[in-house]
Amino acid sequence: MRLLNAFAALSGALALIMLVLVAHALQLAAPDAARMQLAAFIQLASAAAALAIGNRSGRLNLVAGAMILAGAALFAGTLYALSLTQARSFAMLAPIGGITLISGWIVLAFAAPRRP
Repeated sequence: MRLLNAFAALSGALALIMLVLVAHALQLAAPDAARMQLAAFIQLASAAAALAIGNRSGRLNLVAGAMILAGAALFAGTLYALSLTQARSFAMLAPIGGITLISGWIVLAFAAPRRP
């Protein structure tokens, strides 16, 4: 779970960096800026969830946390790339990331919470 916490913290940091870049440094059209903000908010929320999951024990919790982080990274990364490059070839990866993210939350529903 230590590795999950490290990746979750780095993911949260990256999401905040992207929010700051959109607000202050990048000169993007409104739809692209909104797409990047959505991606960063989803990534940030997923990072917070993964940090919370990292305090739980059990293999299913680890799988759920990893799926949530991986799905958010793929989804957000696709939206970042699409907004920055306008290359539509990335667009088909977003649904895969979204499905992985949602599946991670479903797996989490069946994982046992931390035992005292």
